[in-house]
Amino acid sequence: MKLRLNDSKWLLALLLTLFSCRNDENDIPESEVYVKTSYSEYQALMMPNSAVVYEKNNIYPANFKLGYGGVVIFRDMDRQVHCCDLSCPYENLRTVNLTIKMPYATCPECGSKFDLTYGACNPVMGPATCGLKLYHNIRDTGDYIKVVN
Repeated sequence: MKLRLNDSKWLLALLLTLFSCRNDENDIPESEVYVKTSYSEYQALMMPNSAVVYEKNNIYPANFKLGYGGVVIFRDMDRQVHCCDLSCPYENLRTVNLTIKMPYATCPECGSKFDLTYGACNPVMGPATCGLKLYHNIRDTGDYIKVVN
């Protein structure tokens, strides 16, 4: 198959669109994270499509660090554990927390909706073009889940 000049422009535009913004390239600032689930929270996370939310306005142990706007730990449909920040990358404010209703996270301000089904946390609706800020250092011990950075 031979590509014409016009076809290659469309292909280049498509590739630039697809790779223009990855999850780790949003404007949410780097922030400390340290969260360790309790045994009951761990039990709540046993099922696929489950989540535990840690919001900054709640009381947690003194050593907990909740990222920029809070964090959510969730188990996707493949039973993998993930953690992301609760701040919307479009709004980029600590005070605007996403609402989690698995398998989606929704911004109450701009209406952006992010798909958590398989852990990618990419936008599926709204003005946001970047995915949620992911935290990758996750340890699942079988009794608790710990997230640190």
